[in-house]
Parts: sequence; structure tokens; C-alpha cells
Amino acid sequence: MHDNILFLLALGTTGMLLLAISIVLLQVRNQNRMLKQRELTQLAEIAHQKQLLNAVIQSQEAERKRIGRDLHDDIGAALSGLRLSIDVFEPTKADGSQHFKFKSNCKTAIDSIIAEVRHISHNLSPSMLSLHGLVAALNRQLEFINRTDHLQAVIDNTVPELIDSLTIEVTTAIYRVLEELINNTIKHAKATNININFNAVGNTLRIHYSDNGIGLPITSNIKAKGMGLQNIESRLSMIEASYHILDQQTSGFHLEIEYPLNRVLSHV
Repeated sequence: MHDNILFLLALGTTGMLLLAISIVLLQVRNQNRMLKQRELTQLAEIAHQKQLLNAVIQSQEAERKRIGRDLHDDIGAALSGLRLSIDVFEPTKADGSQHFKFKSNCKTAIDSIIAEVRHISHNLSPSMLSLHGLVAALNRQLEFINRTDHLQAVIDNTVPELIDSLTIEVTTAIYRVLEELINNTIKHAKATNININFNAVGNTLRIHYSDNGIGLPITSNIKAKGMGLQNIESRLSMIEASYHILDQQTSGFHLEIEYPLNRVLSHV
């Protein structure tokens, strides 16, 4: 009788223990399932946000191209026509010196406006980017800078074939990022030199941008300091590239962009 009671107690204890273990395993399984579902939901949200950001950037580029074409075709043509009208205009009463001065001043002003319109049109929609590639488009942009006595820019491309293999989406993103960096240098850095270097290290395409200006202090919240760096981060994230600002002991600003070469080679 006593043995039967002990057996029943042991059997009951074992059953309760197995039940408790089953409940714990079921809870762990449910938690793992919930965590996996939450992770999948987060990944889906991130992918959706990237799609939205990509749509916004593509829309911006399309609008840039439209405005650029309108500036070049409509306003540029109108200014050229105005210049021609002034050039052929003759006063009813001859006043040689004043008339020549008037025509010369008008043509100089119109030529300056035409050049500026072309420059703006090129910045909005750089046709050389799709026709001749990233480096050619950048060189065209830097021509305007190098004409001044205040700032000189140099490009060092050690991987020309690799750069030429980039898709138009990637080259556009990199071009806009470098354009943002150049504009920041012009506006804020008080620099006299800009250097842009393209090279490959291992499986990574690296683009090193530097100037010899006043530099930018490295702080924990540096990315929150302005829209410029936020725009850079957004455009690079769309091509799954990254950037980091180098902490240099020397003066100037140094930023390095890294783009995985396997993404480049997949499009070759």
C-alpha cells in the first residue's frame, strides 16, 4: 500500500514536471515565433522606407532634368535671341561711342546670364553623367571652380574601368554626394584645394574626398548637424554604400565613401 502511494506520487510529480516543461517549451517557441515575426516586420518596414526614399529621389532627379531642359531650351534660346537682336540693332541717329558701349555692355551681361543658365542647367541635369560617365561629369563641374583664383580641385581616378562599369543609379548617387561635399567646401570650409580620389581596396570601391579648409569637428551627433550630411547618408543608403568622416590630426575635412565591389561586378 505504501509502495503504491509512493509510485503514484512519483508518477504525479513526473507528469507535472513534464507538463511544466511542455508549457515552458511552448512559451519559448511562441516567443521565438513572435521575435521572428517582429524581425520580419521590421525588415519589411525598412525595405518599404527604402522604396519610398528611392521613389522620392527618382522623382527629384526627374524634376531636376525637366527644369534643366526648360532652362537650357527656353530661357537659353530666349537670351540668345535677345543677344542677336541687340547685335543687329542700329539707332536712327548715329551716336557711335554710346551705341557701341550700350551693345557691348548688353552682350556682356547676356553672355554672363547664358553661361550661368547653362551652369545651373548642367547642375540640375548633368547630361555628361549619362553620356560620358561620372568622372567626366565631375570634371565639367570642377571646370567652373578651377577658373577662379580661390579654389582648385583635382580628381585622381586609379580605377577608370571600374568607375565606367557603375550603373547610372549608382553614378547619380555618387555624383550628387560629391556635389554636396563640393558645395559645402565652397560655402563653409574656406579651403583653397579639393582632392577627390577613386581607388579599390579588396572588395571595396573607396572614394576619398578632402579639402584643406577649417575642417569639421568629430562629435557624437555630427550627422544631426545639418541637412547636407543627412542627404549624403540618404543617397548612399539607396545604393547600400556607407561613409565615414576621418579623424585627422592635420587641418581640413576628410570623408571616405565605401561601396561594395560585388554590387559593381554584378552589373558588369
